[in-house]
Amino acid sequence: MHPLIDVQDLQVRFGAHAAPTLKGISFQLHQGECLALVGESG
Repeated sequence: MHPLIDVQDLQVRFGAHAAPTLKGISFQLHQGECLALVGESG
């Protein structure tokens, strides 16, 4: 079964010169699955 979403090597930063908040995140989501990314504040 093919994934509905396929993310490879995701990187997120807040501000053009800021260090990455997320780096190297990869995942797949198939039908019926869900994903939550939570931090310290939950």
